[in-house]
Amino acid sequence: MELSTFISWDAVLVFAYLGCGLAAATFLRRQLSFLQRLFLPNALIAGLILLLLDRQVCGLIALSHDHLNTVVHHLLTGVFIVFGLQKPRYRHGEGIITTLLAVCKSYTLLALLGIAFTLAWIAALRPDFFPSFSMLPLLGFGLDHLIAANFGLQWEQLGFTAGGWTGFSFGTAGFLWAYLGGAVLVFLLRRKKGSQRVASRSVLLGLLSREEKKPVAGHLTTAVEGIESFTLHLALIGIVFLLTYELLHRLSLLLARLGESGELASGILWSYSFAVALLIAFLARKVIDWMELGHLFDTGLFARISGAMVDFLVAGAVASIPLVLVREYWVEVLVLSLLCGAGLMALVWFISPRLHGDFAAERTAAVFGLVTGNIASSLALVRAVDPRLETPAAVDAAAAAPLSLLLGLPLFIFVNFPLTGHLLQQPLRYLWTSLGFFAAYGGLLLLAWFLVVMLRRQGVRQGVRS
Repeated sequence: MELSTFISWDAVLVFAYLGCGLAAATFLRRQLSFLQRLFLPNALIAGLILLLLDRQVCGLIALSHDHLNTVVHHLLTGVFIVFGLQKPRYRHGEGIITTLLAVCKSYTLLALLGIAFTLAWIAALRPDFFPSFSMLPLLGFGLDHLIAANFGLQWEQLGFTAGGWTGFSFGTAGFLWAYLGGAVLVFLLRRKKGSQRVASRSVLLGLLSREEKKPVAGHLTTAVEGIESFTLHLALIGIVFLLTYELLHRLSLLLARLGESGELASGILWSYSFAVALLIAFLARKVIDWMELGHLFDTGLFARISGAMVDFLVAGAVASIPLVLVREYWVEVLVLSLLCGAGLMALVWFISPRLHGDFAAERTAAVFGLVTGNIASSLALVRAVDPRLETPAAVDAAAAAPLSLLLGLPLFIFVNFPLTGHLLQQPLRYLWTSLGFFAAYGGLLLLAWFLVVMLRRQGVRQGVRS
């Protein structure tokens, strides 16, 4: 028996493909001026290369999407562990609240656009159009393609033809908006900040020249005769990984006693493991500082580790986009997806400078990536605007993501309301009622926005007086 028959190469092949993509992207950026002008991270270009070469498009490589998604998920958790372990540079308070409000306002817009489109489609073209179609943008863009597909499958049993694939298609459209539309948004944000005007040739090429002075990547904190400093930092990350797993595992066992609702809550917990890991890492850093061991962990080395993780994470996240478009409703999905993506871009562009007190560009990118894709796409867009991840935008988005499920709970409870209208043969009445509900919820968020702005102004006045 050959050794390769019982030693799995799946994880190594994922790493190898991602490495090849990153190397190819680095070469192409150096050679092609239009890639340099776009200021896209090499990781995003690498992901697009792998996506095009994958069996979904050209069929030249065969990436295992299950293993790819697993690697991306754990890399995402690792990135936020590193964020939590680093010495804190910002206070995360108002930024989380403003990001949370921006995310929930975006959810509301998705619902309103979906309902308005469905009402117009029923009135103009298809009187028998299934009313729950209106909720799929909220589920596919705002949450996840798998969640949207599960809802669609449930609605298939009640007359929604190809509902599962339709929900999946909205998830695909959301991811494409996250990365392709996000690339346009990043270009506009960087131009607004004036980043292009000061870019050096090294920044354009993505490589330092032979003559340039090389920056220091980090400082050794151990004697290499005992242990490599990089190893000690990775060991600490591994400890936090283990603590995160143990906590989630034990909570899952407790929740399992509650039946189906407990299993659902357990699934949500595991999907937001990055937020749990971030919290544990913050606490671990407090313990390290309390024990006066902070000098053993270097910010520069942590930055290099997180940077490498983000590069592989972004490349993998883009390469794993599921390219599916349902045949039965491709026109409706295409038109509504274009409306939703453009509407979200306009919304975050308008509200971010007015809602966020600082780092508006970075938080604009974070919110857009989160409400069109997931936390991985949010991190990718933040990285494009803030290459060194020095702002709190990514951490604020990670904290706001699970909280948005709580603040947006009324939205998700109301998802099946149009279905009730279909069962009672009163679809228009229930769609109009849904439109009114979501508009009212949006009005409450608007009031919360004004409250945040007023409190900020009051704080500024008090600071000036003091």
